[in-house]
Amino acid sequence: MAVIVSVIDEPRSAKLGKALILMVWLALASALCLSETVWRDEVRALSLALQGDNFIDMLRRMRGEGHPAVWYILLRAAYAVVGSPVVLKIVALTIAATAAYLLVFRLKLPLSIMLLSLFGSFSIFDYAAMSRNYGISMLVIFLIVLSWEKGARNGILLGLLFALLANTNVHSVVLVGGFLAYWFFDLILARPRPPLTAYRAFATAAAIAAVGIVLCFVTVYPTFNDTGQNDLSGENFALLVLRAFALTSSHFMAFYPNSVLELVVAYPLAAQIFAALMSVLIYGSLLALANQWPAMIAAGLVLLGLSLLFTLVYPGGYRHQALWLVFMIAITAVESQRDGAGVAGIESVGGIVKLGRLCFLILLALQVVSGVEKVHQAFIAEIPLSRSKDLGAFIQSRPDLEDAVIMADPDYLVEALPYCVRNRTYLLREERFGTIVRYTRNARLSLSLADILQTAHRLQQSERVPVVILLSQRLDQITAPVSLRESYVWRLILTPEDISDFQSATSLVKRFGAVVGSDETFDVYVLK
Repeated sequence: MAVIVSVIDEPRSAKLGKALILMVWLALASALCLSETVWRDEVRALSLALQGDNFIDMLRRMRGEGHPAVWYILLRAAYAVVGSPVVLKIVALTIAATAAYLLVFRLKLPLSIMLLSLFGSFSIFDYAAMSRNYGISMLVIFLIVLSWEKGARNGILLGLLFALLANTNVHSVVLVGGFLAYWFFDLILARPRPPLTAYRAFATAAAIAAVGIVLCFVTVYPTFNDTGQNDLSGENFALLVLRAFALTSSHFMAFYPNSVLELVVAYPLAAQIFAALMSVLIYGSLLALANQWPAMIAAGLVLLGLSLLFTLVYPGGYRHQALWLVFMIAITAVESQRDGAGVAGIESVGGIVKLGRLCFLILLALQVVSGVEKVHQAFIAEIPLSRSKDLGAFIQSRPDLEDAVIMADPDYLVEALPYCVRNRTYLLREERFGTIVRYTRNARLSLSLADILQTAHRLQQSERVPVVILLSQRLDQITAPVSLRESYVWRLILTPEDISDFQSATSLVKRFGAVVGSDETFDVYVLK
């Protein structure tokens, strides 16, 4: 367990300073975690993890969901001990805190990079306060760094870590490829040539990693969420690939704080300017590794790999994009603990490397600004990520709705509710009771308000309980017929006549306010 033991020859004052830094991070991340209202993607994972009578049954049922199994196994195991949905926050924060400890005490990084990485949005919010499977990637990546010994590398240990990383999320398969590329080019460019045992260690690690990657894809595919993938019909595959390579930075615009992204949306010229600046920062950051060819090649390949994934499979959000930042931090840490001898690089590149490090520092600083925005939203503006918790409190305040069936449009609005209430939920488009939406074309892709009202009446008669309907659309603001796109391929058709009939048959009992970072706010109707 040497990988998690502090450096013993560090001055006491430095250790105390790092301990203080970690305590500040822990206090901030814990506060954000406790204040954050869980949203549908978080609770969906828990609902999937609790399916079936045992672990094997759970794994069988979750196959095709779109994520590998590690996160679900952890949630199921933790729930068996705690017995409460709060395990979402406990597991996520525990993983994040362990990764933060390694970042502060074990990774050999410049102080500036360590601090900016620690307090960036991905470290304090997206991989800590938000209970998703991407924080596991950061922890495993840091463990890989600590296992990356200067001398002979342990092929079995690193292979197992690579296999574990590949089963945290699909995007991390690209990171596994990056580490293997780094190792491969490190071998073939090394001078003098490394011994045969070094190649054997690489081959062993690559073989074990391949098993992990296959396991990931067997778990994920074929997916039952067939509408969640990019629609490439009519597209030229070669042009898509070229576009992914040429416009890589366009897939990483979420590195900007929300205040900048609002300008990008409002002003087309600003969008072009900030896209160009992001290209400079991203490609410039690669130059920070210009004195180490293997590291720069690996980081570039991960960047292009993620860009291809976002182009060909499904778009990437900030949590996906930030994995490249974590990989860059890891590679920087690996290079920081090496003396650089015997590895081919670019000579006389001091100025280029300094420019690259400046770009990377600016990129990390932008993440800190995003983190400050998250703190402001949580504690000053007090705008939640989801209104599911508020709905839970409202339902509990109404004894007449204790046994009510809850339905919603879009359907996914009910996925967060099991964390807050015990009411049964009905999925309109799939016409079944359940808590997990399947984004499949084998469903009612087009719905009208009349369809929703008809289903509500049918449930009221068959179940003999009140029916609560959540609508994301504000009906009083719609004055003409519209066909609205929801989720990936769903359509909601609204007409003034249907709106009038719906309002006559229901009572608007609650309207929730704004949210930030999701679309989980709604009007609450009760069928008369």
